[in-house]
Amino acid sequence: MKKLLLSLSCLFFLVSCNQDTNIQNNLLESEKFLVTNLLNPGVVELESGLQYLVLDSVNFEEAHPKLTDTITADFHGTLINGKVFWSSVEMGEPLTIQLSKLIPGCQKVISYMRAGDRWRVFIHPDLAYGEEGRPTIPPNSALIFDIELFSFRSDI
Repeated sequence: MKKLLLSLSCLFFLVSCNQDTNIQNNLLESEKFLVTNLLNPGVVELESGLQYLVLDSVNFEEAHPKLTDTITADFHGTLINGKVFWSSVEMGEPLTIQLSKLIPGCQKVISYMRAGDRWRVFIHPDLAYGEEGRPTIPPNSALIFDIELFSFRSDI
């Protein structure tokens, strides 16, 4: 029985070390990607570390959405390796949601957008799901979203 407990303890230790290594490796890969991404023409970095590339902008006089507004937008989310983790585009229906319910990176960048804008957004793990990840998103993953903001309305 003691050997079994000792073996299980060792196995648990090895698995947790491996998970910690993967989490750290993911963070390093994410940060390396974001540093390199800044060299691409047109990529802008905000003070928060968020990066974006304007793909299309049609309305320069429109207001920007506030955190309390409900937005309607298409989101196509990928990992830095190109794997799609979620896409309203592929589902065939835009997402309508209160801006404050999105991950911090999306909240911040969409507050700069106007209705009709289409941006590619590059989000550091700290402004996404961090060390926790999600079932389809590994821990410490940088995320890439193509976002097309169709409309927004005030809920106040």
